This record gives sequence, structure tokens and C-alpha cells, in this order.
Amino acid sequence: MPQKRSLPVRLLAFVWSAINGTRRLILNLVFFGLLAVILVGISQDQVPQVPEGAALVLNLEGKLVEQPRDIDPFKMLAGGADDEQEIVIGDLLKVIEAAAEDDRIAGIVLRPGGVQGGSAKLELVGRALARFRDSGKPVIAQSGWYSQGPYLLATFADEIQLNTAGTVAIQGMGMYRLFYKDLLDKIGVKTHLFRVGKYKSFAESYYLKEMSEPAKEANTALLEDIWGRYKATVNANRSLPEGLLDRNLAQLEAALEEVDGDFSDYALANGMVDSVLTSVQMRDQLFERFGAKADDDSKFNGIGWEDYLGQMLPEIQLPGRDQVAVVVAQGPILPGDQPAGTVGGYSLSKLLRQAREDDQVKAVVIRVDSPGGSVFASEQIRQEILALKAAGKTVVSSMGSVAASGGYWISANADRIYAQPNTITGSIGIIGIIQTFEETAKTIGVNMDGVGTTEMAGLNVFKPLPDAFKRIMQMNLNKGYADFINLVSSARGIPAEQVDEMAQGRVWSGTAAKELGLVDELGSLDDAVAGAAEIAGLGDYDRVLIEKELTPEQQIIREIMKNAAIEMPESGNSRLMSLLKQSVLGPLQQQLTLSDPQNAYMLCLECSEL
Repeated sequence: MPQKRSLPVRLLAFVWSAINGTRRLILNLVFFGLLAVILVGISQDQVPQVPEGAALVLNLEGKLVEQPRDIDPFKMLAGGADDEQEIVIGDLLKVIEAAAEDDRIAGIVLRPGGVQGGSAKLELVGRALARFRDSGKPVIAQSGWYSQGPYLLATFADEIQLNTAGTVAIQGMGMYRLFYKDLLDKIGVKTHLFRVGKYKSFAESYYLKEMSEPAKEANTALLEDIWGRYKATVNANRSLPEGLLDRNLAQLEAALEEVDGDFSDYALANGMVDSVLTSVQMRDQLFERFGAKADDDSKFNGIGWEDYLGQMLPEIQLPGRDQVAVVVAQGPILPGDQPAGTVGGYSLSKLLRQAREDDQVKAVVIRVDSPGGSVFASEQIRQEILALKAAGKTVVSSMGSVAASGGYWISANADRIYAQPNTITGSIGIIGIIQTFEETAKTIGVNMDGVGTTEMAGLNVFKPLPDAFKRIMQMNLNKGYADFINLVSSARGIPAEQVDEMAQGRVWSGTAAKELGLVDELGSLDDAVAGAAEIAGLGDYDRVLIEKELTPEQQIIREIMKNAAIEMPESGNSRLMSLLKQSVLGPLQQQLTLSDPQNAYMLCLECSEL
């Protein structure tokens, strides 16, 4: 029987429970009281209406995502939440499509200066803008600064306007990373690497001083492919001078000397923009094109895209009608129950199981936007996909900006795989990494000792790894790689030897992957949904999104964030810091989340959103 606690201990426990319960009650009352005040304030404002002859204003500040992250309301109130803004690409595409058919909308004002996202996502938005232009309505791009991604989007406009003090900054594409071997050697950290696939290079930062030749070979081929498509798209939209986007520094210097170092004049002279204007002139032109607001003649006649989205009627789903379900797998793949923005082995499997048990759902499209991650979690998700197929339901994979390594593992068994031409995919390989600190411990005078029942029980990071353990780790990865090869071979109908040749951890573009047979079709999420319906033999059907249910607090916060969209001023410095964070800290943050129970990963850290 358990030992009964003493009376003083029970009293203290009771007092603490009462204090803690009161604390939580007060915190909840304050929190929901604050939310109530905010909601009342929002509801008192007049809901924005769509005026006649208005411009749809696309102020794009933030990162294009497939689904928004979960928001912790308490962290947000305490100022601890990440302040990175997000733009749900599905919402943005829906708005542009609806506006093309809306007689009240006379055109689009595109302000892409702060948008982030891979070229695959940006091109999707660009194609939507092109379809909008087909309706006979203009698209006018305005910005004080066009970096490479925003400029790709701007080229789909009828007219590109640049501020007189601005520039168009096209730097090309690269894959660079920090290498830590010298630092780790100095502090006595030993890196034990286990891998299969000569191109599987995400751990090179820890055991090499520079990028390996195989990594350079593979990355160069990928960059040339993605960069070639970028140039082809831009040149098709703008008819730029031959070789303009590939100029070296000497050529750029000479060209800038001809315009006295004026970057805006350089952009204008080379046809990169149509006009160079002050902010005042840009604003005046909008008044000339669209007029002033009826209720406020100090503002031009326009409506923000978030406000327009709020005016759109929700899609009506008929009871008993067949459905094609979309399940989003966005972010690194991790074990367990994970929030939106990451792919949880348990949480995503639960959503797939929900689709399997729903009789209305006849087909499932998995929208994959992930560089991979945990081997265990990836396999857990794949097993649920096999269960879906065994239940007689069609499964289609739709690849976004990135669907590599573990992202490809969970896609391979789909009945059909769609990718975009500039999707980054492949990276079929497995890697394991363990770092030990025995030399570091000696340096700082720390020693670990103790007893255990087995040799395995004594393994720890302050002792050298036994050779037998190293062989076991490599054996495990060899088995995992063989499983990966056989999985792709069986699922795609490609001989295992041929899969092995194209695998080895190498990364491919969507176009190259289709040529190799790793994907079936090039197309968007809409194409994948239509394809899933076709395979399932569906005529009329509803498209539904199956996602993790939000708590009431998160639902309220999300609505507030939608209704409190703020037009942020453009800042070259803030954009530079955001890009620095994304390129330097992003890979490190991903590595810090790795938690596979066997220290084995199907992950492609070099698969940044190009």
C-alpha cells in the first residue's frame, strides 16, 4: 500500500492547489476579459464593404505558408510569441480568383516588397495574377525595393513602379552554410557521423571545414535548374536584355557608371521596371485610376485583401456529398503530437485516420511542404497512408516548395504524385549524428562515473562511443536506406538499382524528378485535387480541409489576427534581418528540434525555399 502523507504535507498540498487554482482562474479571467474588449472594439467598427470600381490591394508582408502556425495566446500576451507574419497562400489565391469575377473590383495594386517564400509558391501567386489579368483588369506593382522573390512576383503585373530611391536587387541563387569543425575541435567536441548516400550532406557543417565535392556537384545542378526557371519566367514576363540577370560585378559596375550610380535609373534603363516615381506620385496615380473612397476622399478607392477575404461567403458543403480531403504536412517531421507548422508523426497520422474513418471522404490529397526529419515519424505517417489505401480511398501527394527526404518518404506510396517545376524533392538517403564531449569534459575538469547492468546503460556523451555501437548505428542506417530504396522501387515501379543511382541523398527539381520518374505530374494543389477526384471516379464533390482543431482561445486569437492586419512600412533593414534570420538561424533551429528516438533522420537542411 502507498504510504500516507503526513498532515502538514497534505495541508501544504491543499494550500498550494488552492493558490495555483486561483492563479489560473484569475489569469483566464484577465485573458478572456481582454479578448472580449478587443472583440467588442472590432465589432463596433463598420465591417469594410467592397466599393464599386475599387482596387484590390495586396500588401504582402510575411511568409507564404500552406497553413498558419498555432498561436499560444498566453505567449502572445506575454510578448514571447514569434512575431513573423504569415500569409496563407490558399487564402491569397482564393481572393485573387474571386476578384477576377467580381465586377466591383477594377484592378489589383500589388505591393510585394515584404513577401517571403520559395519560388514555387511565388510562381503560384504569379500565375493567379496572370489569370486575373486575363479578365481585362490591370495589375500594378508598387514598391520601394524589389528583392529577388518579390521581383519574380512583380513581373506578372502589367506595370512595375519603383521608388526613385529604390532598387531591384537580383543576386542569383546560392547554397552557403557555416562550418563548425575548427570550433568544435577547439572545444573538444567529437562528431560521429553515420550516413548512407554520398550527397546526403546536412551534417557536413560539423565534420568538414568546407562543402564536399559531391555536395557542390549536386547543389550546383539544382541551383542551375531552379535559377534557369527563374530567369525564364522573368524574361518571358519582361523581355529583359540578354544576360542581364547573370551580370558579374564588373559588368554591373560598368552599367551603373553609365547612370551615375543610380540604381533606380539602372532598373528603368534595362526594362526591369516601367516607371520610377516618388511615393507621392505613386499614390496620386492610384487616385487617378481608381478615384477616392466615397466616405473618405483622403484615401484612394481600394480594399485590402484580408478585408476582401472577410467578405467572401464560406463554401457550402452538402450533406452526404462525396469529398476530397486535403491534409497539410508543413514543416520538419517530428515524433509525437506537434502543432501546425511542424509535422507530427502522431498528430498527422490522427488526421489521416480521421479521413479514413469518414465515409464521405473518397480521396485524400496530402499537401507536402517539408524537408523531412525523423525516420520513425515519417514511417508512422506512411503506415497511415497505406491504411487509407487499404480502405479503398485514393491518396494523392501534392508537393509544395519542398518535399524532400522524409517528405518524399511519406509521398512515395501515393497513387499519384504532383510537383511544381521548381519544387525541391528527392534527397533519398538517411543520416545519423551523435556528438560526444569527452575531451571537453577533460578540459573543464568534469568526469562521469557510475555503474550499470549492461554496457549500453553506460553509454553517454561524456565518454567515447564504442566501436561496436558505431557499427550498430551504421547497420541500422544501412537497413533504413535499403528500405527507402525498396520503398521507392516498389511504389514507383523503378528497378532498385536505378533508384539507388538517382538517390544517394541527391536533391532534384520537380522538373528533373518527373523526368526520373520520382513524380507523375507537374501541377498545383488544385491540379492534385482534380487528379484525386478523377482517380476516385468522382463527379460532383466537395473539397474539404482536415486540420487539427484549435482551442477556443486559439480560434479567437486567429480571428483577431485576421481582423487586425496592419500595413507595415517597408524597411530594407528589417527585411535584411529577416533574410539573415532565415538563412543563418533557420537551419540551426531545425537541427535543434531533431528528436528521433534512434538518432536517424531523413532530412534535407540544404533544401531551403529557393
